[in-house]
Amino acid sequence: MTWLPRTLGVLTAAYGLSTLVRPAVFAKPAGLSGDEPPAPVGILVRAVGVRDLANGVAIAAAPAGPALQLAIAARIAGDLGDALVFALSPNDDPAARRKAIGVGLGWGALNALGLLAARR
Repeated sequence: MTWLPRTLGVLTAAYGLSTLVRPAVFAKPAGLSGDEPPAPVGILVRAVGVRDLANGVAIAAAPAGPALQLAIAARIAGDLGDALVFALSPNDDPAARRKAIGVGLGWGALNALGLLAARR
């Protein structure tokens, strides 16, 4: 069953594209900036957006089997890495920090379910 991971892949790619166009989509809820992030934050967020866009397209387009499973595993690693970075990094807004950690863990869990579905 590959519809779940492929759907998550399309959503990941769409989110990555949205952060490339408007970095505040990621930066503001994560507590990294206000409405318009400063240039260094925008650069970093866009880099994450490129990662998510590429990984989402890989999940959506990979053939079923090992290639799809590897793409999903890479996505899970990125999600858990994001959560870890936010957990270890200072943030002036503790609520935003918790939200960013939760989003990373949540997407990691969803993609873990997608990985299980792809193995069926």
